[in-house]
Amino acid sequence: MTPIVDGLEQEFAGQLKVIRLDAGVPANERLQLSYGMRGHPTFIVLDQDDNVSAQFFGKQTAVTLREAMTAVQPTTSN
Repeated sequence: MTPIVDGLEQEFAGQLKVIRLDAGVPANERLQLSYGMRGHPTFIVLDQDDNVSAQFFGKQTAVTLREAMTAVQPTTSN
């Protein structure tokens, strides 16, 4: 999954923030529980108001994650 996430992080640089949590770090446990993370890998896409827009468990394709990330991108008006 790392190559897919790395690629998406580069693709969306400056538009969205990608945050990676190590499930083995005790300090991350509260955050994991607050989002109902029940397996690894887990991908959570938050909107601009920090509401869960999409949540995926297990391996995902770049297409699936890209679609979820694109859905929360702020729109720009001309």
